[in-house]
Amino acid sequence: MKKINRRNFLKSSAAAGVVASAATASPMAQAGWLRKTTRSTTRALIIGSGFGGSVATLRLAEAGVETILIERGKHWKYEGEDSYPTVDGDIMKLKVDDRVLWSEPSSLIPGSVGMIQYYFDKSIAVGCGACLGGGSVVYGGVLLQPKREIFEQALPFLSYTDMDEIYYPRVLARISGGPIPDDVLNHPNYTSKREFIKSAEDAGLEVVRSHVSFDWDVIREELNGTRTPFASVGEYVFGCNSGAKNTLDRNYLADAEATGNVTIKTLHNVTNIVQQPGSNGYEIHCEVLNEEGRITGKHIIECEYLFMGAGSLNTTRLLLKAQALGEIAGLKNNDGIGAEWGTNGDELMGRRNIDTSTAPIQGGPPSIAAFDLENPYKSTGFMHSPTSAVKEFTQLQMGMCVPDKNSRVTYNKYTDKVSLNWDRDANETSHQAILHSTEKMIATGGGELVDISAFGTWHPLGGAAMGSACDYSGRVYGVENLFVIDGASIPGAAGAANPALTVAANAERMMEQIVPQIS
Repeated sequence: MKKINRRNFLKSSAAAGVVASAATASPMAQAGWLRKTTRSTTRALIIGSGFGGSVATLRLAEAGVETILIERGKHWKYEGEDSYPTVDGDIMKLKVDDRVLWSEPSSLIPGSVGMIQYYFDKSIAVGCGACLGGGSVVYGGVLLQPKREIFEQALPFLSYTDMDEIYYPRVLARISGGPIPDDVLNHPNYTSKREFIKSAEDAGLEVVRSHVSFDWDVIREELNGTRTPFASVGEYVFGCNSGAKNTLDRNYLADAEATGNVTIKTLHNVTNIVQQPGSNGYEIHCEVLNEEGRITGKHIIECEYLFMGAGSLNTTRLLLKAQALGEIAGLKNNDGIGAEWGTNGDELMGRRNIDTSTAPIQGGPPSIAAFDLENPYKSTGFMHSPTSAVKEFTQLQMGMCVPDKNSRVTYNKYTDKVSLNWDRDANETSHQAILHSTEKMIATGGGELVDISAFGTWHPLGGAAMGSACDYSGRVYGVENLFVIDGASIPGAAGAANPALTVAANAERMMEQIVPQIS
């Protein structure tokens, strides 16, 4: 087994870290001279446009509630084959074009309004969306429903039956293109998927064709030569230049705007959330950016109802900041802010030197999952992860489980940064569970294990979790009119499955309870 440790991984990623931090290195960059300040008011305001924020936006709009949605990144709209960045190179030496990475904005030093933020904490690296549509733009399109028995371990306070019968179908009806069809799966570009299915089934795992937010008819056009191939050759993460990916700006947000009740403000980076004196309303302080990553002004938006949808990392940071600075007095005694943060049990695993050819092309998107419910350590889930960044006879798969122990995020008001405090040693049983399932597949399908668990997580969850920081409708304890409706509300894990579907379905469930109270 070749193990790529965290130190080597972060060392290989140093260049990205430099890019991501350069804009905050100089005190002059924070000077912000001569910035114009504008003010607006609205009834409801949503911070962040990922799966939670987009769901909330549509449901408020349908109810006739005047709403502003703010997003720090820009709208990467599909407009043809050069709409999104591309990736080329070895998985450990990713070569990405200069549009990918988000760096913190400044007044004087150019930043980057790239579509994804990599946050290099000393304990773990985390990736999260930074554009309109949030994670739906920078994920593999996986809409995987967890198995009941693992879901109930992770989220015992939610009804799996309700999620299965009401809320998962509600989300899938709007954004899913369905599971992978037989004709696509049997194409030569998808040899790697078929090999994964065989190895997993032979090892006794339960194989599932996951729903995905991709249009299989567009992928068929890629395969038959009538459209330039992108998804079908493994280029699908940073948007998809064939237009096959059904990102949230094309469904939930487009439908919300069509009501006429929503204003979307992109390139608005939230710095502070402040409760208005003597009121249950809030002021949201934003830096207004240009596409070169410079701060060009300030925008203060007053609202009666505030919905946090900035993702686990940034929702948690903004709430911890408001707590530390005393800007929302009711948060003072809310010990749940920062608690129950987790990685969804993510550990990336690789198999190389597989005897059965996986073909030089590995077609996407990820659409085949496997669950190991007979693991002696704990149940695990795996998503086969085809990519253009690995070689023939090599395969990647994202292992997931319910972590042994979540962490508590802490905030430093002098640096305006959070520490995630992820304890790998405390999660050794989870690591062994994922290794065990992977080794079972190797025993049946061959190859050698490459442990890439130091890669970090693409699925951060928690930090403002239900039952800890907020109630089960997302209402934050200790304050009025403040809700958490994104992945920060999920305490650390979504049940050994990619969490996008569960985050969106939980937001649907929450908004069904919230909207009648405020509309």
